[in-house]
Amino acid sequence: MKILLTGGAGFIGQYLAKHLVSDGHSVTALDSLSPQVHQDPQASAQRFPGPVVQRDVADPDSWRLVGSVDAVVHLAAETGTGQSMYQQDRYHRVNVEGTRLAAEASARWGARLVSLSSRAVYGNGRHTCPHHGESFGDACCESSTPAASQETDQHCPVSVYGETKSLAEAALEPWHAQIPITSIRPQNVIGAGQALHNPYTGVLAAFLAMLREGKPLSIYGAGTQTRDFVHVEDLAALLAWAVTHPAAHGIDVLNCGSGVRTTLLELANYAGAASPLGHPGVVHVDVTRAGDIDHACADLTRLRASGAPMPKWSTSDAVADFISRSWTAPGADSSLWDKALNELSDRGLTS
Repeated sequence: MKILLTGGAGFIGQYLAKHLVSDGHSVTALDSLSPQVHQDPQASAQRFPGPVVQRDVADPDSWRLVGSVDAVVHLAAETGTGQSMYQQDRYHRVNVEGTRLAAEASARWGARLVSLSSRAVYGNGRHTCPHHGESFGDACCESSTPAASQETDQHCPVSVYGETKSLAEAALEPWHAQIPITSIRPQNVIGAGQALHNPYTGVLAAFLAMLREGKPLSIYGAGTQTRDFVHVEDLAALLAWAVTHPAAHGIDVLNCGSGVRTTLLELANYAGAASPLGHPGVVHVDVTRAGDIDHACADLTRLRASGAPMPKWSTSDAVADFISRSWTAPGADSSLWDKALNELSDRGLTS
């Protein structure tokens, strides 16, 4: 098949492209090659195993420059939770309008569409309580405990980023009668190759910078917050499977994660244990950023029932792989994350 990958020259796209090419498909990337994501845009384009069209997915003219394809995998998005709180127009334009244009072009070409959503649509997710039953979003009371999010759960985003990913899913609805659409909601994706110069790329890039400088790992809050981490290779395998297993009716929605909760303190310990310099310890920073959540974890029941490939990487192994393979890669020093936090504070987005 001829497959178009939006954001294909990026972190996830490079893994997926290699997977698809090894299966005999041809790939083209539609990618803006944004410097925030690509430290060396030319090198990113050269690594991609196919043509790269350097254009903005939110520009209708971009889609007219791409020839028809058999399938579209829509990965392109603005992804910084904190940044989304003060660059709202940019996030809405790329994430919502870009997704609408991806669906419109796919329908015009008669191409199947796989669209990458996010666990951010769930916000703080599902909770269960012996007194009040199930709730979504914020916990109802102190007796409430977090539960894994299911694909049918209501959306309760707490960040502009999460809101745009929810709206992007809604933008797919008008097209599902014309083309098969699958929407994948990954949890926190980790792996070698993610942008190490981007302070919005995730906490592990920050931990890596601190480890390389021999500094204690900064954890915001108590470190009891939980996340679900999935290795990029597991996500790429699922996306490749979704391309060849199109939705039969409506829009297929599938979670992607490990299905295992990891506290941020556990994550720091996994990272520290993998450091060639040894674990430098942790330091807790008493701050809360707007848009942050307390808990996230994916329920993988539907994924398992679909026959899709299940995740193979444990969180500890995925973190160790990231640290070892990224140790000598170019990246920013740890002060960049301090600057990003200060910027949020200056804008009144911390407490």
